[in-house]
This record gives sequence, C-alpha cells and structure tokens, in this order.
Amino acid sequence: MENSGSVEDVSGTHGGPDEQVWRGVSLMLDQYIHLKDHDRVLLLYARSAREPAAWVAAELDIRGIPAIIMDLEGLSAAAIKQSLSSAKFGLDQITDRLVVLCIEYDIVAPSDSIRDALEPFSGKRTEVFRTVMTGAEFFKQAVTTSPATLNNINAGLLHSLRSAEQFKVRTSSGSELDVVLDPSHYRWVSNRGLHREGAFVLLPAGEVATYPAQISGTLVADGAFNSTAYTTIDARLQEHPAVFEIENGIMVDYRCDNPSVRKLIERCLRLQNADRVGELGFGTNIGIERFISLNSHLNERFPSVHIGFGQSNQVRGLVHSCDVHVDFITSDCAIEIAGQPPLRSQDFKDLTGEHPAIEEGVFDEDLDGDCCGLFSPHNNIQCLT
Repeated sequence: MENSGSVEDVSGTHGGPDEQVWRGVSLMLDQYIHLKDHDRVLLLYARSAREPAAWVAAELDIRGIPAIIMDLEGLSAAAIKQSLSSAKFGLDQITDRLVVLCIEYDIVAPSDSIRDALEPFSGKRTEVFRTVMTGAEFFKQAVTTSPATLNNINAGLLHSLRSAEQFKVRTSSGSELDVVLDPSHYRWVSNRGLHREGAFVLLPAGEVATYPAQISGTLVADGAFNSTAYTTIDARLQEHPAVFEIENGIMVDYRCDNPSVRKLIERCLRLQNADRVGELGFGTNIGIERFISLNSHLNERFPSVHIGFGQSNQVRGLVHSCDVHVDFITSDCAIEIAGQPPLRSQDFKDLTGEHPAIEEGVFDEDLDGDCCGLFSPHNNIQCLT
C-alpha cells in the first residue's frame, strides 16, 4: 500500500489532462464537496484509477489542502493508523471536517470495508464521496452541473411522476412503454449528489428511478447500456440499437444487430430473473451531452429514460432478486401523462420544485443501496469475456 501526501505516488503518466478536465476537477471539489481551506482530505484510490487520482491530488496540492493519499488495496484501520503517524496532519488537526474521497474505476471496494477502515476517525465529522468509472469524460461531463441544479430537476420530475398513477413513455427511436406506478409499495430513488448524514455520496449524480408496478411495450435503446456485469465492449448503441419487447414486466423478446451486445444479453439472461424489469429510471444530469464507450454510470445519468433488467432498486426481498442489473438507455424520451403536455427530456433543464423528504417514499442513492448493485472484487460477474 502506498501511504503518502505526494502527488507522484499516484501519478502513472507524465502528461497532464486538458483544460476541460482541470475545470471538472475543480468543479467537483467546489460544487459537490464544497472543499474549504480548513478541511482535511483522505484520498483513496483504486490502482485502475491512478491517473485521475493524481489529477485530484495535484489540485489539492495547488490549493494547499493537506491530504493523506492511500491505495485502496489492503485498506484497513491499522493501515490508516500507520499512515497517520507520518502524515501531513494528525487526528488532532481535524478540527472541522475530514473529506474522504474515493476515486475508483471499473471495480469498486465494498462499502463495509471502507467504513471499517475509517474507524480511527470515529467521532470526527467525516463525509465520504465515491466516484466510479473516473476518467477524463467523468470530469468533462459528469460534474459540470451543480447538485443544486440536479436537486431542482429531480424535484420537478418527481412532482410530475409521483402524482401520476399511469403514463406512457415514447422515444424518437420508436419506444412505446405503458407504465403503471404504485408509490405506496415501491420507493423512488433520487441521486442528486448531495451529502446526507451517514451515507456515501455516489458520483456521477443525476437520476430518479423506481420499480414499475406494471410495464409493457417496446423499448428501443439507441443510447448506451450500463451493466453491473464486467465487460469491455463498446457500450454505445446508436449504430445498432437494442430492441426489447416487454409484457407485464418481463422481457419476452429482444434483438440487436451488434453481436457483442447480443452475446452480453444472452449470457446475462442465463441468470434467474435477468429477464424481469427491475427499474424504470430517468437520467437528469444535463451536463452529460454524449454517450461514452465505457460501461459507465455516466451513460445512465444522460437525460432520458432507461429500463434496468435484473436486480431491482427496491429493498431486498420486496420484489425479485437477481445477480445482475443491466440498464438500456435511449437518446431521448417524452413522458405523456393524461391532462398534461408531454414532458420531453430536452426540457428537463427547465424543471424545478421542492424535493420531497426522504421520509416520504424517496430515497437517496449511495453505494449501500445503489439500484445498479455495482461490482466489487468480492462479487464480480462477467457476462462477456
């Protein structure tokens, strides 16, 4: 394990990022973390995310904010205690807030292991932020829209959707889905990038989602996919959309001209309940303007509709369970609620309102209750080799 406050310890390359990336690093620290001069930082990084971690470490160094930098591999309370003995700051110097910033890529560490490792900071004001699939596109697109803006958009969208028992979703690609909701039984999840006491903040942010009581119709996913199953294939679907026929919440047919995507679907369908709809979600991050090739949450936050097959976003045991969750995302959508004008995804930016309290059937998303399950080195499914 590498324990240091040195930028060089996490830098894997000699070149630096472009101006857009630097701007994104600063925006994340300012808009999402609200980093102040008197804060202290514990920067944890996955080895696959050494380069973006180095960018963050460099910005902290420029700002003169003391940071302990540690490799996530082998992270433990004992390792943190050892690091504190030779670090730029000690426990007695954490007078206000300790920011734990966990920079990860395609494999994420279990939340419990991080919580256990933070035991030396017990009693201190600690806020944990975790970034996944962290790279240049993450900083260029995913953190340019503020949590306050996402909060307003999510609030406006929830106001419309929670007042509707049923509605239709259409897309320019040819999707037509009939949806029935039951908010008395199935919770909404809202990811805004806002810190909540005791929870980890998951970035990228920008989504509202629920479990549809009933859903039938055709989904033509021409945007991208995001899967908890590890895969390296191009996630973009514009050239070869994936088409799904859904009856009463179950996928009854699918087709896709891309053999790699088709193979991924086929392999995931070998798992029990992978053909069942587990999520109806709407991305709300208006800073995300294009899909990327990586299997990434960034694609899921794109302003549009996505259907997640497999594991649901509800409390375990309430509905079916599955060992995989795959979201298929469209490039646009229109939500048609009786008596209201269609709500188009390009107009999400104009939504506003007061966000419902989490006690009212809406929950924040974090890595302990992420609707997509996320993959970890302890539970890593591969649907495509």
